[in-house]
Amino acid sequence: MADVDLATVVALLDDEHTRSILVATSDRPLSATELSEHCGLSTSSIYRRLDRLSEVDLVGERTRPRSDGHHETVYVSRLHRFEVTVTDGELRWDLDRESESDDVADQLTRLWGKF
Repeated sequence: MADVDLATVVALLDDEHTRSILVATSDRPLSATELSEHCGLSTSSIYRRLDRLSEVDLVGERTRPRSDGHHETVYVSRLHRFEVTVTDGELRWDLDRESESDDVADQLTRLWGKF
């Protein structure tokens, strides 16, 4: 994936609902429906923001099994740190993302697909 530019990150973080999504999903994986309830936004608005966050790899997807035997997609913040510094006449910025870690459901899905 190509790295993201500063303007894109700043534009994303300028939106309070996008920040709310990142904060909520840094605590635990949440579905779009759960994020909709948490943020007070429609599910379609949540999906638009999740799409933009996914494009720059600031949110990841996982699979969560449900008690009814089906599964659902949940989202996890990958943003670990975003830092802007101005020193010695230069503006520098750094973006750290959490590494993608597989959850058990994703591992089982991949394993099942090999059969």
